[in-house]
Amino acid sequence: MKKVALMGLVGWDNYGEQFLAKTVDYLVGEQYETKPIDFRPFQLRFRYLIYAGMVAITNLFPGKHKPYPLILFGVKLWTKRYYRKQLKDCDALIFACGSYKYGTQKLWAHYAVAIDTAQKLGIPVMFNAMNVQKYNGTDWRCRCLTHYSNYPCVKMFTTRDGEVGVKRLKKDYLKNEHVPVIAVGDAAFWIPECYNVQRKQEHDVIGINLIRGDVFADYGYSVTEMQLADLYCDLLKLLDEKELKWELFTNGLDVDYKFGQTVLKQYGKEDISIRVPNSDRDLVLMISGYKSVVGSRLHACICAYSLNVPFVGFIWDEKLVRFSEIIDRKDYFVSEDQMQAELLYEKLVAACENECDSELRTRWKMLTKKTIRQFLTHAGTVEKE
Repeated sequence: MKKVALMGLVGWDNYGEQFLAKTVDYLVGEQYETKPIDFRPFQLRFRYLIYAGMVAITNLFPGKHKPYPLILFGVKLWTKRYYRKQLKDCDALIFACGSYKYGTQKLWAHYAVAIDTAQKLGIPVMFNAMNVQKYNGTDWRCRCLTHYSNYPCVKMFTTRDGEVGVKRLKKDYLKNEHVPVIAVGDAAFWIPECYNVQRKQEHDVIGINLIRGDVFADYGYSVTEMQLADLYCDLLKLLDEKELKWELFTNGLDVDYKFGQTVLKQYGKEDISIRVPNSDRDLVLMISGYKSVVGSRLHACICAYSLNVPFVGFIWDEKLVRFSEIIDRKDYFVSEDQMQAELLYEKLVAACENECDSELRTRWKMLTKKTIRQFLTHAGTVEKE
């Protein structure tokens, strides 16, 4: 039986990120042995400190002059031996984290080291259901990601961005036209089957998903932390006026929890608890029990979608735009110029009255499963360096 390495954000406190690795594991594990691998080798603390020092040095330089090769060097020093040890007994590698980007999280450097390791070991690689960042040839990180993405061991790309993602990959990133590039659904659409959880329709609480207050600014939008806090407070006031039950919850991140505390303090209800999941499964169970969800983080929205829980979402990154497009629900997301509690509530009511297209969701799910099976069946061998 083939052993398939699944590399992702396996140990992160944002349990929404863990949905990806777990659902890909579910799909692959029906026929193959799986080996989940976190991008970060937690046990190599000394090497991590060197890497952190490289990041600190890089951050001292302004804008376009940052010495990004230092970060790549730091990631290599931190992870190379770990990746080789983890991958040497595997027959294939699937990246199961959902983001093909260079602008945040430094995933570009982790991809580079992992691909280089896979090439040396003769292991075929698949990027699964990726959100694809716009190409920027003036950014060294983007050029680095492009370089390693065209290694011979990379055998398949799938994207959760629909045809936009397919066109970007083919036009800007990939030079080998024989590498399949296919639009699929997010692997987390398989949450009900993976976790064996269904929607609990008898509940009457609206779940309000929290996110850190500066997230809009960090992704180039104009909504400030104060404006976002005001929106949450206005929404809570509106729901209280309508005598509707609500609950604030996070995907597990402490920064989101702290922002929620700020919101409750501003609203004058500091005594109310914020619900925090203890695991990825706990987050699924929480969302399955809500009457509806106001989603801030992408995978709170995706979890609700997978369970057929009505939801609305915020647009603070392009990945949410693409998600809204492929599920044909753009009208149930609010952009930065629509950040009013009344409009958000109206969209939530409309979402409750208009269920998602279940046939469309099933088609996306089956495409995800089909492409993973195609990769594992037909990837073939890789010539070792």
